Amino acid sequence: MPWVATTHCSRASEQDMGRMLVLPIVALLAITAPEPASAQFGKPNQEQQVKLGLQAADEIRSKEKILPSYDERVKTLRRVANKMLSVLNAPGEPWQYSFDVIDSKEVNAFSLPGGPTFFCTGLLDRLMTEDELAGVLGHELTHVRKEHWAYQYRDEQQKGLLLDLALIIAHANQEAADLADIGLDVLVNLPYSRQHETEADDGGFAWMLKAGYNPEGLADVFRLLKSIPGDKPPPFLSDHPADNARIQRIADKIKQENRKFHPQIPLPWAR
Repeated sequence: MPWVATTHCSRASEQDMGRMLVLPIVALLAITAPEPASAQFGKPNQEQQVKLGLQAADEIRSKEKILPSYDERVKTLRRVANKMLSVLNAPGEPWQYSFDVIDSKEVNAFSLPGGPTFFCTGLLDRLMTEDELAGVLGHELTHVRKEHWAYQYRDEQQKGLLLDLALIIAHANQEAADLADIGLDVLVNLPYSRQHETEADDGGFAWMLKAGYNPEGLADVFRLLKSIPGDKPPPFLSDHPADNARIQRIADKIKQENRKFHPQIPLPWAR
């Protein structure tokens, strides 16, 4: 493991170091992967993504203060998540979803590859409605289903491929590197492209509509995060830039639906 963050909800620190150290491992995985040479070079397959996510989730649970299952916030998160998943018609998908809450002041939430999802209390306590919570869930879980982390991982590896050519040749005949060696920082902090973010917005929007939630909740989350004062934006915004154009795009999608939505449902702690 290149490094171990003391607060995994903070997604910006030591990011470059984690990415730099992981490149040799990704290159080695690309050469030793069972897929044919014509396959997408360096992209972890679905089985590998699940394995990585489960390993990282276990590490986070061992190092962070995870709220117990009887906590109202955990129960609410899992109830809304289950409602979202109940309308998902995707037979054969391998993802192993789980939903936990980290007791942390960080205003953040993230999904690991393969499905494990974490909310920090710093974000969860600020949400006012189930619809806002569903919007965050839909966005993050779309990242999982569309394999955005794996594609971004591949792209980052390809950018550094020539730099690692000597290392690749030296290790070409060894067994594949243990996927557990991929740093937790890279699993949590690897930034998505703007295209991936837009796709996650669209996927989350459609998903929460299908589950019966008011899509205004998704726009409200970004408005909320933009309103938080401070020298630095919340970590969630670091990976999910919520500029006015993006918020307007969500508002335009709501207008295009040309229908009325039920009022947003207050969360228990917001009543």
